[in-house]
Amino acid sequence: MSAPKYHLTSYGCQMNKLDSELVESKLRQRGYQLAASEGEASVVLINTCSVRQHAEDRVWSKLGQLRMRKRTEPQLVVGVLGCMAQEHKQFMLARMPHVDLVVGPSAFGDIDQTVEQARIRNLELVSKQRPSLGKRKVLGAGVVAVDLGVSGDTIVRDVKVRPHRSQAFVSIMRGCNMPCTYCIVPTTRGEEISRPIADIVEEASRLCADGVTEMTLLGQTVNAYGRDLGTGVTLARLLRALHEIPALRRLAFITSHPNFLSADLIAAMAELPKLARYLHLPVQSGSNAVLKNMRRGYTVERYLARVEQLLLAAPDFVLHSDFIVGYPGETDADFAKTVALVLQVQFAQSYIFKYSPRPGTVAAELADDVPLAIKEARNQELLNVQEEITQRQHIALIGSTQEVLVEGPSQSDPLRLSGRTAHHRIVHFDGFSEDLVGRYVPVRIRAALGHSLLGDKLGETDAEQGVHDKVESVRV
Repeated sequence: MSAPKYHLTSYGCQMNKLDSELVESKLRQRGYQLAASEGEASVVLINTCSVRQHAEDRVWSKLGQLRMRKRTEPQLVVGVLGCMAQEHKQFMLARMPHVDLVVGPSAFGDIDQTVEQARIRNLELVSKQRPSLGKRKVLGAGVVAVDLGVSGDTIVRDVKVRPHRSQAFVSIMRGCNMPCTYCIVPTTRGEEISRPIADIVEEASRLCADGVTEMTLLGQTVNAYGRDLGTGVTLARLLRALHEIPALRRLAFITSHPNFLSADLIAAMAELPKLARYLHLPVQSGSNAVLKNMRRGYTVERYLARVEQLLLAAPDFVLHSDFIVGYPGETDADFAKTVALVLQVQFAQSYIFKYSPRPGTVAAELADDVPLAIKEARNQELLNVQEEITQRQHIALIGSTQEVLVEGPSQSDPLRLSGRTAHHRIVHFDGFSEDLVGRYVPVRIRAALGHSLLGDKLGETDAEQGVHDKVESVRV
């Protein structure tokens, strides 16, 4: 009998993508094979996101399509994994009764066993229905595993299950203890649980032995790492331990909270040359009134003070941020303060979102009183401000030489290669070659595009030593 084939689609953040790699590791260890397409798979899994409504809408649409397929292939296993599974639980089966599995993030550790049970169940039920094929019913309404289960952190990762040979995500903690009013993550992913340093270093060492040279550490509030492990266990200590792996060349971490940008972490960021030179430090709003209503736990002044401390110690760092516009009660004056903050800090990159209420959050109980048209106008205005800042920073880099980790062909031009600098800036250059993918190459910047840079690859002997962006991008 041939091995069963699976197909896994992921929506959402980097944590979801990593969770999918862990799920794939378990399935492959049980003997499952990756299908060339969804149509060839006997097991179709969807790893979901609940942070924004748009992501959920895509999942509901996808499940509707799979319901049509299940009518003719009742043995097909359809599984919903991740945050939507945790949030909607039994409602998922009521709305989509053809779904066989509803598995939350806390139960990924034995996902292979759960999938295998559903597959055998479906085959047995189909076999019993064979005498009356014309009256066959769509199977489903199977396993719900959300609140209890085996954590995905117990999975012995198959290091070969990753999209890029030279890059990898590594989870260092799960869950979140922060009280942000707009966020569903604490509900869907639970309380903070940090992995021991030794376990993380062991996984990282295996990844590096398999060709990884750039590693990104993941956590919902990543710089809160270690608070549950005892005195002395911090992100700074973990970074220093990982920095000792010889094959590791770049090390990054996302996403950070301003309250946990501590002195020891800033010291590590300044002292460790392998650390990527950018920090994703979401501020969400430039208004203290809005920040208080969001329960972010800091003021604009405190945020700026932390940024100033970082840049005094490590002036070559650039800042990335997240913003929510149109939060309940946000006035024109509040929004103006957000624009002023972006202009003051000069973020290298910002992710800007229109507020939408998420069921189950504190903010969902508030009146969504900012009209959609105003949200859209504020969103576009802030995007325009950020794009102007990014463009100026990119123009300032023309003529500089940047060390670029080549990730693969450019999405806009397959004859070009693309990669990222230590500051997470995207660089394209001519001359496609598979041999360059995964390598660090010197590229001289010759043009500034809207969201990226264009350059020319130099010979290895032309590379500058210790290449970094020469831009003072933050003023506080």
